[in-house]
Amino acid sequence: MKKELYGLIFLIFSMHAMAKDQLWHFDNVTLTAGNWMDNYKQVQTSANGGTSGFKVAPYFAASIDYYVHEKWVAIPEIGWVVQREAGDSRISKNLFFIRTDMAYYLTPELRLRAGTSFMILNIGGNGGEETLPNGDSNETYFVPSERRTALNQTLDFGAEYIIDRISIRAGAYIYSWFDDDERIITYSTSLSYLIPIKELM
Repeated sequence: MKKELYGLIFLIFSMHAMAKDQLWHFDNVTLTAGNWMDNYKQVQTSANGGTSGFKVAPYFAASIDYYVHEKWVAIPEIGWVVQREAGDSRISKNLFFIRTDMAYYLTPELRLRAGTSFMILNIGGNGGEETLPNGDSNETYFVPSERRTALNQTLDFGAEYIIDRISIRAGAYIYSWFDDDERIITYSTSLSYLIPIKELM
């Protein structure tokens, strides 16, 4: 039993040492908080032509920088848009995303980003019907009585300005980018804090 325990401890320490040797590819762990703007100014919400405007929809995310070149960085990221209520608060929406961006340092402070996201939208409700504006008239929609999940993939673009350990970022997420009739864009703005990975080891 002792031999197995010593072997396990040795394996753990060996893997930890190997991981440290490989960390030269990694730079920062980034913690992000921002605002999510679904379909901003693209969906008609009233009979007189009003469109969806600014709404507060906080989101949180975490990512890590992986350098593939001096100026090119791969950035895997996971995030969650805080649960929102729709309609008369009988519908709740949760949005989770898994994203991979490639970033290019245009200057030491400014990097341009492009990539793709898998959007996981989870919707739930207590059943029934709800009448909502749809163009020049109203439409009756059914409220789900149990949770449903929809998956989408987006094409993403963004720009990020980094000052020391703080970054300011704006992003755009294009749904159905290959279909002119269905294409729609969501935007985000965020503030991030960068933690050098060496400080976490």
